[in-house]
Amino acid sequence: MWTQTSWHPRGRSWSDGVEITAKKQSSESLASGNNPFARKPFWGERAIVLSLFIAASLAIVISGLIVYTLVDGSIDFFGNPAVDIIDFFTGTLWRPNGTEPSFGLLALLSGTILIAGGTLLIAGPLGVGAAIYLSEFAGPRFRSIAKPVVELLAGIPSIVYGFFALLVISPIFQDYFGASYFNAASAIVVMSVMVLPIIISVSDDAMKAIPRNLREASLSMGATKWETATKVVMPAASSGIMASVLLGLARAIGETMIVVLVAGSVAGFSLNIFGETQTMTSYIAQVATGDIPPGVAVSAAFAVGLVLFVITYMINSLASKVVDRIRRGSAPKSAGGKIEKALRKFAARFSLRSRPRDSESYLRLRQLKGRIGSQSMAICILLAGAFLIILLASVFIQGIGVIDLTFLTEFPSSSPERAGIYPVIIGSIYLMGLTMLFAIPVGVGAATYLNEFARDTRFTRLLRRIIQNLAGVPSIVFGLVGLYIFSRMFGFGASLLSGALTLAIMSLPVIVVTTEEALRAVPMTFREAAKGLGATKWQTVRHHVLPNAVPGIMTGTILSLSRAIGETAPILFIAAVFEKTAPSGIMDGFMALPVTIFYWTRHPNSEFHDLAAGTILVLLAMLLSMNALAIYIRHRAQKRRDW
Repeated sequence: MWTQTSWHPRGRSWSDGVEITAKKQSSESLASGNNPFARKPFWGERAIVLSLFIAASLAIVISGLIVYTLVDGSIDFFGNPAVDIIDFFTGTLWRPNGTEPSFGLLALLSGTILIAGGTLLIAGPLGVGAAIYLSEFAGPRFRSIAKPVVELLAGIPSIVYGFFALLVISPIFQDYFGASYFNAASAIVVMSVMVLPIIISVSDDAMKAIPRNLREASLSMGATKWETATKVVMPAASSGIMASVLLGLARAIGETMIVVLVAGSVAGFSLNIFGETQTMTSYIAQVATGDIPPGVAVSAAFAVGLVLFVITYMINSLASKVVDRIRRGSAPKSAGGKIEKALRKFAARFSLRSRPRDSESYLRLRQLKGRIGSQSMAICILLAGAFLIILLASVFIQGIGVIDLTFLTEFPSSSPERAGIYPVIIGSIYLMGLTMLFAIPVGVGAATYLNEFARDTRFTRLLRRIIQNLAGVPSIVFGLVGLYIFSRMFGFGASLLSGALTLAIMSLPVIVVTTEEALRAVPMTFREAAKGLGATKWQTVRHHVLPNAVPGIMTGTILSLSRAIGETAPILFIAAVFEKTAPSGIMDGFMALPVTIFYWTRHPNSEFHDLAAGTILVLLAMLLSMNALAIYIRHRAQKRRDW
């Protein structure tokens, strides 16, 4: 009888053969990527993963819609007999109206360069200086105060900056410098403060990423803290600092509402900061407000938008590559050589042994320079805080007097005594709710796919790059897409649905990025433990990853939507300016708080300026409430977190 202990013809027992076969099958199964102890996903889970993939792929669709909108409109413009394509790119005269129109883009481009370049001349040194102080000199208490100030500056809508520039800054330049009422200088000053948070945050992250041992090596060679910060840390973080400046430049180029309100509407090939000028974004906004008559001048907005899209796309792509490298923790290739050179310089110049006679006085001089330098950097961040206080105080003083029950419950009116914002508030709430309904599921789904299911392929890298670039597209370009695609092509008209879809595609990239960061914060051990117990990948994500990432997802989503609700330019094409009632359905016209602020700020009657200030206070109250909710959720999650 054949037994288990009988010998196999090749000299092996039967039990040995079973064990070898089992090991072989197990190794083949693991090699093919299948865990024999894990449950196989059923068709429902595969459908869920497919839907997450579709959500992530919508970024390509949105990019395609942007390109299609701008290219199709540009073809109509360049196909007009009155347009010369060569003169468009080389001409210096921009006169879209009249019997003989002229479309010389250099006139708009010079205004854009004037304001964006002037903004960087102010914001660049101030932002980098503030980042140096926060990274190298600020104590924990000062940093805990300065960081919220920077976040508040970043959260203030651009329409509020425009209101402050037109009614406070512009009269100062007019009275003391002989500037015209609409001038580029006022826009430059206010936009400098607006882009400060971008430069400060990215530069601070870049300098914080420099290893501490490099600072210690510099200090051990006799360098002061100031010398270490400026000659070791800054050269090592130079690429990150440059990326912050590029991101600030792209933000300045794409800004719309400030230049529309303050800079004027006269395009000229000039670099006079005290005169009236016009940028590419302000011309597109003129089309949105109906200041440009129908015809070829309206089609010109699409050609200008296409050029604007290409410029900002190139700048954001370059900056994003550097920022990604910093976040991954990889130092610039040239940083090592710069640091070694700086340390050798310290060894040669700042060694006390090399100056035996005047070493004490020389050391005091260097320490004095360090104190002066660090205090100068502290002034940079204090200036930002002072500007924030002055802005909020001036708006509060001007607007608090108009806020009463009548103002909050009545309808808009041509008489400032009877004007109210009740339908405007309702329209903003409905707009925010619809935007959340469209943007949150798609954004969270796209981030879940990219972080949990997608492999590192060319396609997923392309998706990430597209999403990053979408976050840097000027908001006025999304307005063109909303007008062309949702309002005209889909036939939604100037409705609440068109406005919500426009804001949804604009806020989608930010939601994806913040959700991915929340998912990455969940420890990998949670996933490994769930898979070890036999859970499928979707079960792991559904029951373990997403519940632990919900606080971070909610925080990022609320902050991104609060910024979207404060935007004016995207819905300038779609909002119903003469709508006097609250919307009762998604196809009804609507008014929103930022658009109302814009039109009341432009009103020649100063009493409407007070109404605009009161509306700003209502908008800021809504945004601060949303930000406070996000902070509360984050704080509560951190207290409960045990990992």
